[in-house]
Amino acid sequence: MKPDAVLINKPSIDFTTFLGLSFEALGYSPSAKADASPRDLTDAERFLSCLAAIRDQRSPVGLFPSLLVHVSFSILVAADSRDMLDILQCSTMPFVVADTLVGSVQIAVITGTLAQWRDAVRAGSDPSVELPVRQCFNRVYSLFETAGLNVWADLRARNASDQTFYLEDKRNR
Repeated sequence: MKPDAVLINKPSIDFTTFLGLSFEALGYSPSAKADASPRDLTDAERFLSCLAAIRDQRSPVGLFPSLLVHVSFSILVAADSRDMLDILQCSTMPFVVADTLVGSVQIAVITGTLAQWRDAVRAGSDPSVELPVRQCFNRVYSLFETAGLNVWADLRARNASDQTFYLEDKRNR
């Protein structure tokens, strides 16, 4: 069975309270740059941009690695039980796992910060891991990309011969 992953929980930010109190305390809106962005930002992107603006008012809109610990996501993974252990070991995050009604298939809910997911995707996409594990973490990569959270700007996706990819540090070239 090819593993699959679905994003089931993402941050919910009370922007009204957060921005109101931040403006009152700082004298400026930390969301000004995010609000002026030409593209529609996700709540997580907007929140991280606001945190960056609190740290440095002149900070550009974008994702900052040191701030990725401020947002958490949960992903539901379905995989063959033989692959699930390897997937969970690559993730190094808290999880709940259970057998399903389908033979040797298990499901797991894995929860972690965006920083943890970034590390897990990098580890799980490594050429040295088994194909189903790479397939799973390639899927997780695409979930975050689809959600507008490209946290791999310093990494390059390199195609593998088995229709998966691995992430390579751009600085090593």
